[in-house]
Amino acid sequence: MGGAAASRTGDDTGPLDEAEALRALRTDWGSALDIGCGGDQWRAARRDGCGPVLTRASADGLAMALRISYGRPR
Repeated sequence: MGGAAASRTGDDTGPLDEAEALRALRTDWGSALDIGCGGDQWRAARRDGCGPVLTRASADGLAMALRISYGRPR
């Protein structure tokens, strides 16, 4: 879970574009979290309203923060 936002494994395409990264994050985490981006911030908030809202400057940063927060290092 969560690895898709960083880049495509096994090819040379580099970082995913913003829409594809958002789709990947929502696919991996969207059942429990409201995930979005705007301006220079990516954010994830629990759908039940509990806990902090995670914000990061990139999709990769948000994906990493989510993996760390939920104990899934990769």
